[in-house]
Amino acid sequence: MRISSITVLLLAIHAGAAEKAKSSFVNDVVPIFTMSGCANANCHGSIRGQNGFKLSLFGYEPKLDYDAIAAGGVTRINLRQPEESLILRKPTTQIAHGGGFRFAVDSLQYRTILEWIKDGAPYDPPGVARMESLSVSPEEKILIGANAELQLRATAGYSDGSARDVTSMVQYSSNNPDVVQVSAAGKVKALQPGETAVMVRTLGKAVAARILVAASAPGKAYPRAPRHNYIDEHVFSKLERLNIAPSPLASDEEFLRRVCLDTIGLLPTEQEARDFLASTDPGKRVQMIDRLLARREFSELWALKFAELFRAGTREAGAKGGKIVYDWLRRSLMANKPYDRIATELLLSQGSHLFGKGPSSFYNISFDSNAPDHAVNISQVFLGVRIECAKCHNHPWEKWTQDDFYGFAAFFARLGIKEVYENDENATLYMVDGKLTHPKTKQVVDPKYLDGDIVKDDEERDMREDLARWMTSPKNPFFARAFVNRVWKHFLGRGLVEEVDDFRVTNPPTNPALLDAMAADFAGHGCDFRRLVRQILNSRTYQLSSAPNESNKNDAANYSRYFMRRLMAEAMVDAVSEITGVPEKFAGYPPGTRAMQVSSGSSYMLSTFGRLNRDIICERDQQPDMVQTMHLISGDTLHRKIVAPNSIAEQWLKDSSLTDEQILDKLWLRSLARLPRPDEKQKMLSAMAAGRKAALQDALWAILNSKEFLYNH
Repeated sequence: MRISSITVLLLAIHAGAAEKAKSSFVNDVVPIFTMSGCANANCHGSIRGQNGFKLSLFGYEPKLDYDAIAAGGVTRINLRQPEESLILRKPTTQIAHGGGFRFAVDSLQYRTILEWIKDGAPYDPPGVARMESLSVSPEEKILIGANAELQLRATAGYSDGSARDVTSMVQYSSNNPDVVQVSAAGKVKALQPGETAVMVRTLGKAVAARILVAASAPGKAYPRAPRHNYIDEHVFSKLERLNIAPSPLASDEEFLRRVCLDTIGLLPTEQEARDFLASTDPGKRVQMIDRLLARREFSELWALKFAELFRAGTREAGAKGGKIVYDWLRRSLMANKPYDRIATELLLSQGSHLFGKGPSSFYNISFDSNAPDHAVNISQVFLGVRIECAKCHNHPWEKWTQDDFYGFAAFFARLGIKEVYENDENATLYMVDGKLTHPKTKQVVDPKYLDGDIVKDDEERDMREDLARWMTSPKNPFFARAFVNRVWKHFLGRGLVEEVDDFRVTNPPTNPALLDAMAADFAGHGCDFRRLVRQILNSRTYQLSSAPNESNKNDAANYSRYFMRRLMAEAMVDAVSEITGVPEKFAGYPPGTRAMQVSSGSSYMLSTFGRLNRDIICERDQQPDMVQTMHLISGDTLHRKIVAPNSIAEQWLKDSSLTDEQILDKLWLRSLARLPRPDEKQKMLSAMAAGRKAALQDALWAILNSKEFLYNH
């Protein structure tokens, strides 16, 4: 029988289509393990796997997955009877499976794996296109009202330039399932107003879609708040899109107390409060901000925060080494040294830990000064990136690989600790020799910028100089963003990226436009720290009342009001001392030292109320607990200050020129930056008529235990 040329062509096309339709292990089979949860950290993707079966976490290493499933005579596949393969029967619960039901017998996942086994269960031959990128659409979407729905679409880009819809092949998860839930097929359903990110993952790639849920769409009656600067423009524009009305401006009393505690860690004095509240100058808030930024206490507060962030005073350097770093930071901040210069000088620091110039004990936070530890610390502190996971395996929620980790760590390969015997101390030195070996390839690693180029190691120069130039460049995608985010959290109570040192695509900022604008402005103006703080403090966003309204009472991420938070431990201890007139004593420090000036170490009061021990990089926990409550209610420290014979209350009572009403005014201004309300004053005057001393001590105790005192609001 003669076959026509057309028939031959049709047969060839059919054969080509059949060949093309064969399942790829990497591109088709491996994603099923991620989307079905099999390759999660709590299942077969854990470091030890489950019941002798281990997969790579989220499909990072397909060759290891293939070896676990099909190589070495393992019986998880059955080439003669594909339907009897364990890799099919267990997830469909045809036989007992500890992980439970994962997909149905008639599902796409089942058919894909079945066809791959029928084709002989091959590993992909060389030249098969590999996934290089993953995207999701829409990247951001506002849903109106509970039960609103949205279908996400995932697209993969491959090494041959092709693209493919992989919506049904990826794993979806909501960062906040109370706001939205997402199905295995990528359908999002709104549950309540709020916002979250939906993570989309497969084959070691991860992206996120930002989903915002508004109770209703904004109408013509939406109140347009005045804008003080570009910060307000970005904040209020988003609030309008979400139909969330911002709270009104804080009162002068609220603003004054808030800005003093946030900026210098101290309450306004009685006279400062009287003058500010009596002033009718429309520019008095701007002027107050300028005065506070010029005070040495501003530099002391931030020197303490940075010393805590840099973990100054840990390990061999101890309290003395910690104070050296603190004092250097304080002097740098008082001189308004640009932050990029501060970071550069810290990165390049070396020398004697206790007798050297500058912050020479900066690196003394690792027992053996090893390069991987320095890489973890530097990336987290200065870049807001947590790469520690990539020390042992490719990062489960980000793009960082082990190659990225050890390339970054190689910048510190020649950094070491040397004993200086004559002073009985240690010194940090940058050596001529020093190599870092990759734990898997066993090859010496050259330095590599995060998400950037490899730099050839040169023993003739300090490679940290290259790192410092790259890191502090205005083009660096991490440095300025990480810093402005930390500063923003201090003043607004929540980072635009939260946690502040966890920048990753699957943890997007709540207001990307604002973060980008602040970072660009900061980098574009020479990393001027005071300028950044001045812009934040002068924004209407910062000056909003903490009192919620009906539309923003549930908002926790968009800065529609000032978020109340507990005072810093140091600010609270100093405030108690200031109000009572009885200073706190700190071991190793001279009398009159404030808690904010205690550069390292701690005291019972400070540790009780949240000061960190600096063993790890960590944000303070500002949430109250029972120990703090009991300490305030019945603790000896507070009681001793209130009843002390030299307390301010005793001095007022002995001053015959002061009336009871004047004493009450002084107490309220001193502690709450406001005058007592008529009802408060009347009750106190009646109590003082029955016993002045007892009534005043009771008033002090009540104020120091009140939320109005313990919270910045």
